[in-house]
Amino acid sequence: MSAAPRRVLLIRNPASASSRQQADRLERFVAHLAEGGVHCDIRVTEYAGHALELARIHAAGFECVIAAGGDGTVHEVASGLIAGGSKAALAVAPFGRGNDVAQWIGVSGLAGRGDAAAIRAILEPRPVTIDTIRVTWRDKDSAGNASMGAPVGDVERVRHAILFGGVGFVGELLRKTTPATVKWFGPRWCYSAGFFRALFSFRPPVLRVRWEHGEQVLSHAVAALVGNAPFAGGGLMRIGPGASMTDGLLELTFIEAVGRWELALQFVRLLRGTHVQHRQVRFFRGAWLEVSAEPSQSLALDGELLGTSPVRFEVNPSSLTLLTGPEASM
Repeated sequence: MSAAPRRVLLIRNPASASSRQQADRLERFVAHLAEGGVHCDIRVTEYAGHALELARIHAAGFECVIAAGGDGTVHEVASGLIAGGSKAALAVAPFGRGNDVAQWIGVSGLAGRGDAAAIRAILEPRPVTIDTIRVTWRDKDSAGNASMGAPVGDVERVRHAILFGGVGFVGELLRKTTPATVKWFGPRWCYSAGFFRALFSFRPPVLRVRWEHGEQVLSHAVAALVGNAPFAGGGLMRIGPGASMTDGLLELTFIEAVGRWELALQFVRLLRGTHVQHRQVRFFRGAWLEVSAEPSQSLALDGELLGTSPVRFEVNPSSLTLLTGPEASM
């Protein structure tokens, strides 16, 4: 067990702690850390991607950076730490709807219990260094000099996912799990509701997948998935049964189906982790995967939609240190 950090950077997503109740909860969280001798330098995000910039620019000089939000905030902070070459450990204050990373490192649960575990993980740190998934794609540089008459070109985007990445049905599911869906069905059932909405709008693309040992065309693709952890989606999707965050490999899954009924069955298998046994599924381990799609597909990373295919996933071994709780699953 390491000594507790004395000064930490806390990056807060205001959308994840927007209610008075949540704001009070965060104040108590910070106060408990102060009682333990840990001072928080708080920065609040203002737009999508801001947590990444804050972590990349301001992590220097801190032993620990706390991501106060959901998996999207954790994903951005992790990407910022890696992009900036920071050696600071990442801690999680679970304020999101899914909190998969928090669950995996043992600091999730009911608000009080989760907060107590998250605070303990910082005051009595148990650092674990894990692999991440380096994800690369290209976007149009619409924010460049287009207004000045300069051509708009492609720019390379890079993120680091902790849990999973994928294209296909998982992207449509996230697109259909709208804020209104979360409000009506809550964090536990919102993804299930999003699934049924996506089931009627999704059109299977043709995916071309390439990895270190082969290449394949999926004519009726459900999804191509890359897993670094066994579950995602609020703990509901068993994307990579048996996945390890420390083995230097990713779990690769290609799923095909013809028709909505078979697609639904395949997704139920994915929820249970039994998809790996089906004849229309290829499941194996590898270090990288490239995916292109016709038509182009949304890219899902750690429960967030970012960019579109084509995309490259590759393992980034031992690239992030997490502060884990006493009930961590890793």
